[in-house]
Amino acid sequence: MRLIHHGSVLLVLALTALLAAACSFRPLLSNASMQPAVISPNADGSDDATNIRYTLGRTAEISIFFEDQQGNRHYFRRDQLRSPGEYGVAWGGVVNEAEIIDTGHGPQLVLGRVLPDGDYTWTIEARDERGRTASQSGTITLVDGDTVLPELQNFTVVPQRFTPNQDSIDDWVSISYYLPKDVDDVQVYLVDPAEPAFKYYIAEKERVIKPGERGYHEYRYEADVDQGAEAPPDGDYTVYAEARDLAGNHVVVTSTLTIEDGGKPRADILKGEIDWVGDVNRVVSVPLGGSLCFTATIQNEGTVSIRTAGPWPGTTYKFSQNHNTLANELEDPSFFQQAGVWRFGVNFDTTGYDFPFRWAIGRPEDLEMRVIDGVEQWYLLPGQRSQVSGCIEFDQVPPVGTKVWWGGLIHEFVSVANNYVDRISVVVGTP
Repeated sequence: MRLIHHGSVLLVLALTALLAAACSFRPLLSNASMQPAVISPNADGSDDATNIRYTLGRTAEISIFFEDQQGNRHYFRRDQLRSPGEYGVAWGGVVNEAEIIDTGHGPQLVLGRVLPDGDYTWTIEARDERGRTASQSGTITLVDGDTVLPELQNFTVVPQRFTPNQDSIDDWVSISYYLPKDVDDVQVYLVDPAEPAFKYYIAEKERVIKPGERGYHEYRYEADVDQGAEAPPDGDYTVYAEARDLAGNHVVVTSTLTIEDGGKPRADILKGEIDWVGDVNRVVSVPLGGSLCFTATIQNEGTVSIRTAGPWPGTTYKFSQNHNTLANELEDPSFFQQAGVWRFGVNFDTTGYDFPFRWAIGRPEDLEMRVIDGVEQWYLLPGQRSQVSGCIEFDQVPPVGTKVWWGGLIHEFVSVANNYVDRISVVVGTP
């Protein structure tokens, strides 16, 4: 058995040596060709590409390049490792040589371009693990190629700092560019430099000019908060826009964008409770000329600050008023409805105006004041609570049939965050 074992080992070694010798006799590179020898890389479906074929006799690094009439080399493949075998790949006149250009419309990074029309010498070159080389060459002609780059001209991001939190102050960003030609694909996305593998894609809204068509394109980016999604984490981002045409021309432009205080705002009337003064078994009796008063607590349940505006807690309305008429009477335009502002409101079942009585969701001492564009703005910070109170004086009798009253939390021009909170019956009688 021992003799048989040694014989087997010797046989294996002999076969290995024979195989190695056989491989060493194979040519490193053979059967190199490019057919057809004339192509028109313009994506019209006719002779757009040539077929590159070659055979490797052993493991080697492969380079494929094209030399123009001025002696400049343009690489299609460069020092790419390949195992022994037969290879074939289509080439449509495109080389991937990164360069930055500026034709007067802003810098553009070109990652792929169709070579200009003309005659080229093609070369396939192999270098094995011992440094031995072999190459084969031929000629190819490019005619009627599509060499117009799909530039993203005048690429702009405005503003470059924004706060996507639905407070209607710097909530969205305009991203725009001009395409000088129709393209196959355009992608716009954000990348966090700390996590370059992850992309936040931005969709183009439907317009008269369709995505990818020649012309002006504009994206409204609000970090998907308006769709109910969470915004990307606060931080500094790079904005990328990439355009590719059918011929293979590929251009990239970049800008920067900073996200601050971004996210979906969320708040509640704490425990869904309102302290209605005089409430007895869900009924409040008020004489004509008297007042319906309340106190409630607001909780910021989200991760972003919530903007609010007056009238301040403690304000008394007459039943004949609403927050717009009060704004006119007091000559305070901040009381009018404001997109993005949160207010606590009181409503009743026969009103012709939704939540006519509204207050800021907290007292000044509960909130943070910020000066934005020269204007004081007030915010309830994440995780914080605030107190709101007020009264409605019945200077007239409510419409016939008025019975049910309730509170709510209004995100103006967005939604009613809490509605029909702590419903009660209010009976207004003679004093």
